[in-house]
Amino acid sequence: MVRLAHEFELEAFNRDRGGAQHEMGDVEIEDKFFGCKRKKRIAKWVMPEKKEEGVFFREDHGPLMVSVPAELLLFMMSMIKKTI
Repeated sequence: MVRLAHEFELEAFNRDRGGAQHEMGDVEIEDKFFGCKRKKRIAKWVMPEKKEEGVFFREDHGPLMVSVPAELLLFMMSMIKKTI
């Protein structure tokens, strides 16, 4: 993830090296922390279909979340960085 963020000219660091369990998250990209999860299978409803770029979802009374490809998120973050 860090290498991919660097390809988009974003400042990124792996904060969970050696299982240290950083209290803020696994990866830091442009001062924002993200967790990294890997599963053998991901629920199909979370993945974009048709010609969708992403999927908005939430549990009852929970916060609205979005599932988008990492490249799209990093591209949007890099565009914001370039305009600020």
